[in-house]
Amino acid sequence: MEIQEEFNTLNILTEMQHNLGVIKRIKSFKKESVELKIGNWATPLGLLPLAIYSNNLNIRITSGRNSSKIKSYLEKIKFPEGTTKLGKMSGSSYLPLSKLNVDSDDATLTLYEDLLLAGVKNDEIRNSFRNSLKYLISELVTNIKEHAHIDHYWILAQYWPATKTCQIAIADTGIGYLESYRNTHYEVTSHKEAITNTVKGNSSKDDVERGAGIPGMIKIFCEGYKGDLALMSGDALLFLSGGKMDFYELDNLWQGVFVGLQFKLSIINTLAFLVGS
Repeated sequence: MEIQEEFNTLNILTEMQHNLGVIKRIKSFKKESVELKIGNWATPLGLLPLAIYSNNLNIRITSGRNSSKIKSYLEKIKFPEGTTKLGKMSGSSYLPLSKLNVDSDDATLTLYEDLLLAGVKNDEIRNSFRNSLKYLISELVTNIKEHAHIDHYWILAQYWPATKTCQIAIADTGIGYLESYRNTHYEVTSHKEAITNTVKGNSSKDDVERGAGIPGMIKIFCEGYKGDLALMSGDALLFLSGGKMDFYELDNLWQGVFVGLQFKLSIINTLAFLVGS
């Protein structure tokens, strides 16, 4: 299993899916561990799914033959076991792989946001990003709490000051979009259709305002920050970039929902994009 020096979002997702397949094959061979080789860096979009998948299948990921720099990085972000306790890190550009309860108090979520914002030195950009970040985490956690039928979720994020680029990955292992639409007005028969429902703002809850959740994230992070968004659930992955929407059929099913974002920070008015949705 390998993570190469890659920064193209779609390539990262393709590599991630290949690595999930490696873990699945290791499990079928009744082995207990798999080695992960990393080039000079790794990203949240590539790492978070591997951590969750390996934990669920009880496959241990080893990294002993990597450089000391990589091993130190993996240790600091608590990969692959994750942590339930947040705290200050010696490196301010990345955050720990965190497994949080859906009922975590606001102080815990605010701490996670503050840790990520610490790497953003420009005050105007940081203040603008704070609003976007609060909206993102609030919407995703609320969605997991109300629809996923599970009590926890995983999050991993990193900011690269040199390029002003941020990656955020959030995932759960709940019932997924398809099952959440069962016995509703928007019931569908495929994971692809279920993801399409979420993008259109078709909620499985009658009292949810249209345009909230995923549509709002698309407005803010794809249109506002000109970033990339990936949604993975079941056997389908939706990739949005540059105004283009592509679906991919997956060989390795994802139990629950994975949301991945990559974008460059700039000054935007978050409220303006939400009002216009």
